[in-house]
Amino acid sequence: MKIAQVCPYDIDRPGGVQMHIRDTAATLMEAGHEVVIVAPKVEGAPPRQAIWQQARELDIVRVGSARKISFGATGYEISMARGAELDALDALMRKGRFDVVHFHTMWTPLLPYQIFTRSRAANVATFHDTAAKTLSGAVLRALFRTISRRLLPRLEGVIAVSEAPLEHLRAPDDVKVHIVPLCTDLRRFANGENLSRRFEDGRVNILFIGRIEKRKGISLLLKAYRRLCAEGLPVRLIVAGGGEGEAALRRSVERHRVPAVVFTGEFSLAETPRWFAEADIVCAPSPYGESFGIVVAEAMASGKSVVAAANAGYRALLASEAVHCLVTPGDAVALYRGLRAQVQDADLRRRLGAWGRKKAMRYDCREVAPQLLAIYEQAIVKAKSKGR
Repeated sequence: MKIAQVCPYDIDRPGGVQMHIRDTAATLMEAGHEVVIVAPKVEGAPPRQAIWQQARELDIVRVGSARKISFGATGYEISMARGAELDALDALMRKGRFDVVHFHTMWTPLLPYQIFTRSRAANVATFHDTAAKTLSGAVLRALFRTISRRLLPRLEGVIAVSEAPLEHLRAPDDVKVHIVPLCTDLRRFANGENLSRRFEDGRVNILFIGRIEKRKGISLLLKAYRRLCAEGLPVRLIVAGGGEGEAALRRSVERHRVPAVVFTGEFSLAETPRWFAEADIVCAPSPYGESFGIVVAEAMASGKSVVAAANAGYRALLASEAVHCLVTPGDAVALYRGLRAQVQDADLRRRLGAWGRKKAMRYDCREVAPQLLAIYEQAIVKAKSKGR
């Protein structure tokens, strides 16, 4: 099968969607399929190839140009092809002879739509987004509902990564929305318990890993952490990642003289298991905007206990025994209480870590890929019935 995976964002920027696309592409290639990732060029972006360092080289075609913007307290790119770039896009879609074109968050302007109008393959789309519970989020959801009424019937396959995006997808009765979780290559975390720890001095290490931006809730975590420190609890905060908010966060730590905070800056994919190995608790405090939670799946695969905001995405992973790992989104006091309970109870951390390790592999690409292939095969049949 020849498959195009369409990424609307800078494919070299760290992010859950990008990781899902890359790892899914590599898994499908291992299964004998031909996969091309189509993504925009980002002018002026720093080279980030070292962040990924995947064992197998991926076929990435960069078409069009992207511009960085910020909306909903997160940064991403909008992109489009013009002039000679459109000619290159036409040639790619004509000569590619794809069986399936798989779009991700395809209503991100404008390149995905340009590809969609040129596709003669079976078109499948995964919807990753969940808008915030704010006025701007309500406007965005209303817009998504309007677009989805027209868009979904034109697709041969529709996927949501959890129940959360269903809030703004309006599909007619004859269009099935498949729930297929986001996935990544979780094998990289299999031997995390054997990795040596840099920070092992009796403190309980709390790990935040991801982009440093408002949507990820790092400021809430810092407030909760300061309360833990004020009580004299033996804790350390490890902030693993970079982003536009890193400088301001560092200033806040310095201004308030917050003790035992470690900043790692950006790091490679290969280093990720080592940072999870350092953790006693992984904290995922995003108050909103999460449809899934790759970082939570990675923490589970690493055998680490989690304290997470009870947003729609994280609730999809932390159920049954782990439900009390969830705290009220956007509430720094609730976050402090959730962390405090685990800081003071090593047995609880071990139980939750063991539970997570048992459940995590359902989010590994090798488990999820067969679900995607089944959807692709159904989509190809539908496309042929339409004369494509």
